[in-house]
Amino acid sequence: MPYHRAEVHGLENIPPGAALYVGNHNGGFYTGDTYLFGAAVYEERGLVDTPWVMTHDLGVALLGRWLRPLGAVPADPRTAAALLNGGDKVLTYPGGDCDGARSWRDRRRVVFEGRTGHARLAVACGAPVVPVAAAGAHNTAIVLYDGAAVARRLRAPRWLRLHRWPLLLSLPWGLTFLPAVPYLPLPVRITIAVGPPLRFDRSGPEAAADDAYVRACAAEVATAVQTLLDDLTRGRASSTGSSGRARRGRGD
Repeated sequence: MPYHRAEVHGLENIPPGAALYVGNHNGGFYTGDTYLFGAAVYEERGLVDTPWVMTHDLGVALLGRWLRPLGAVPADPRTAAALLNGGDKVLTYPGGDCDGARSWRDRRRVVFEGRTGHARLAVACGAPVVPVAAAGAHNTAIVLYDGAAVARRLRAPRWLRLHRWPLLLSLPWGLTFLPAVPYLPLPVRITIAVGPPLRFDRSGPEAAADDAYVRACAAEVATAVQTLLDDLTRGRASSTGSSGRARRGRGD
């Protein structure tokens, strides 16, 4: 992981069995922290804890040939539930493009926009949620403007399932104003932290149908991911890295 001088902390927090990794989304089209996290888990914990990654329809359509062998699956609840009920681990980014295309000035903020599908999934399947936060990954390119108003005007949420149309400063293109642009990521430091699993008191279909309960669970998850990100950006995250040595890093 030399290009991004990547460090991954807290892999010892990963529980055995099925679990839903929930993280903050970064870097627009380039989600380098996803691959760095998956590689670190595989190296330290093996394939059993390496997640399937819930992937946006656009990513599957454009890059499915390359992403599927790496563990990408369509981002739909039925697929994720089948994997969790089979004892697998699944990685999801509840904020989607709202988080991944957030403005650079909000790079230290988790943007889930009140979404609850991940919490409902975890509650329905009785699976713990493992919070994951990446710092620095949103610096691989600079989002100058998230383009939420433009996406609404173009009705992108309906025909592309996209809620942002970002103005991006990236290499080698310079300025682009498109929702999905492959780019050369800047060689910034990326630091990832894995928090202790969150286990909810209630589970099953009846609990998943309780909207107030699911919202409370989703709020707990969002707080856990934001807390991890805050600790990373303040340089307070310290844990055992994949090499077995205590590591300390700072992302931005």
